[in-house]
Amino acid sequence: MRLDHINIRTDDVDAVSDTLVRLLGLEVGERPPFTRQGVWLYGEDYPIVHISKDEGTPAAGTGALNHIAFRGDDYDGLIARLGEDGTDYQDQVVPNTGVRQVFFRMTHDIMVEVDFDPAS
Repeated sequence: MRLDHINIRTDDVDAVSDTLVRLLGLEVGERPPFTRQGVWLYGEDYPIVHISKDEGTPAAGTGALNHIAFRGDDYDGLIARLGEDGTDYQDQVVPNTGVRQVFFRMTHDIMVEVDFDPAS
């Protein structure tokens, strides 16, 4: 079992997509011709984030979902992009593992976590 993708429903597909492309380096890729407007963002040649247009209230009904997490390989690059973007972030090191974590919030107050191996 592994996570296949996340889906974000939003009234501003471009803002959500632009943030994830700009800060995480995901790439817009092929998407089936669904009737609902949307974008698929790829990481490592796989569509890991599906963004779809929703005129309703963003985040309604998400329950206990707290954040989305990605595995990164360029800690310094992400920190630089967050700084250039003016995006507040918190970082920490996981005890006993040395994994570095960076947390920031994006459109619709979505919390994003990016984890980096200790050596990266």
